[in-house]
Amino acid sequence: MSATRLYFVRHGESEGNAAHVFTGQVDSPLTETGRRQAEAVAGALAEVRVDRVVSSDLSRARDTAVAIAARHALPVETYRELREIDLGDMAGRSFDDARAHPDWNEDGFVAWPGGESLDAVFDRAFSVVQRIVAESPGRTIVVVGHGGVTRILVSHFLGLLPRLERTRAANANITKVTADAGTFTVEQLFDDAHIL
Repeated sequence: MSATRLYFVRHGESEGNAAHVFTGQVDSPLTETGRRQAEAVAGALAEVRVDRVVSSDLSRARDTAVAIAARHALPVETYRELREIDLGDMAGRSFDDARAHPDWNEDGFVAWPGGESLDAVFDRAFSVVQRIVAESPGRTIVVVGHGGVTRILVSHFLGLLPRLERTRAANANITKVTADAGTFTVEQLFDDAHIL
């Protein structure tokens, strides 16, 4: 059986990103810049032979996925399990508010009051990724989602959990991963060269 190729794509800029607030599972739509970024990432993947496009069901990810899928005449499959981290009480709060919180930790994950733990996020997202890979051996799949969830998955693939990979991850970046016999190998990390 041949390896499955995964392209993890972060959604384009959302209204929450532009306002510097944490949105988590709040449905924050793409800005005009975000729509341009969605088209740019779609262009970057246009020459890749894509077999499936899957996405979080939140509009900022789904709309980015639609731009990618259109280049390949594919439908977008949405999964609630790929949603961003549930931030609980921090949803809708500014980045400055988060940094001022006593539980803030620049080096890792913070489970905000009323929100999800790192383990809960990983379990729900990785279970759907494993299922998608099992359904599509040897295929190429674009997975459009969110910065926090992708960072958690990549950190697992790199063997870093419970610490998180802290490399800058711009909107509409691409991370390429190969899945083969249960092993996930990161080949390209948070590439944003296609974003102007």
